[in-house]
Amino acid sequence: GYHTIGDLRSDGQETAIAFVTALGMPRGADERLLALSFQEDEDLEDANVSPEGLVKAKAAAARVAQVGSALDGAWLEAVEPLYSMHMGCENMGPMLYSLMRFVKPSCCLEIGAGYTSAFMLQALEDNARELQFWAGWKASRPSGSPDPSAESWLAPEAEACESRLAGGVLHCVDNFAHAHTTAPQLLRTARRLGLEQRLRLHLDDGRAFVEESADSVPFFDFVWLDGLLDFAPPVGGDVKAGIDKFLGLIWPRVAPGGFVLLHSTLTNSAVRSWLDGLAASSSAWGPPGQVLSLLEPHKRFQNSFTMLQRRPEGYAEPQYSKLP
Repeated sequence: GYHTIGDLRSDGQETAIAFVTALGMPRGADERLLALSFQEDEDLEDANVSPEGLVKAKAAAARVAQVGSALDGAWLEAVEPLYSMHMGCENMGPMLYSLMRFVKPSCCLEIGAGYTSAFMLQALEDNARELQFWAGWKASRPSGSPDPSAESWLAPEAEACESRLAGGVLHCVDNFAHAHTTAPQLLRTARRLGLEQRLRLHLDDGRAFVEESADSVPFFDFVWLDGLLDFAPPVGGDVKAGIDKFLGLIWPRVAPGGFVLLHSTLTNSAVRSWLDGLAASSSAWGPPGQVLSLLEPHKRFQNSFTMLQRRPEGYAEPQYSKLP
């Protein structure tokens, strides 16, 4: 018998055809297995699409898959001056980038500037470029393309999403007081990466900015809180009360469906006690609709984050189809 496609290929196409035919596989599965096993890397034969059209379709797919600009060697070298081991964000930066690329926020808040700021700025830029691609693809999709139709692929909100993401910004707040901050180098790095237009850098205290910006920036759809106890200090020695007090200030400013991420929540007893009692304590400001915490198991501190989603009554994601 055969265990892998490589086994089939090693015996040659004629022998494999005889074997697969003898199996009597249902619903054309035999033809698909043989096509998969003996396909050519650059096979352009398609009954419904010309070679030129298929090349264009493949090129379009490659362009949208390559929209992301973060994580290549040159980009990481450019943001290296923002990295500080004490801040522990070597994996948090890529995590924030990936989350933002997925959920597509447009008005973001970061309290505690530095390494992660660059990833968030790049995510905003790449999201805008991705939606520009989809708009162009919709307008110029080649006739006979094997891709889904624009109507079946793009959500009704795609056009509004493109407009919203085009103006995506990061409000980055830092008072430059932390001993290991790299925030002063952020503006230079943003300029080097061509991301300065998406950065709103505020030299301010986190709590003060949230209080003072309510009229100019009523809602945020993605909030990253680094150095939590720096701007949410204990109230009368009570860490939980301090965190709840700050979240009571920021939570009403989070757009429905928006996210708040808090750094370093799991392996220090001060914040962990708040997290463990979240359901009971959240009545003062929430409650959060969803809670997820993740841990970097190889580190002793700056090794985790918790993500909260605001899901007020009546909020729900749209449903577009019966099946996935």
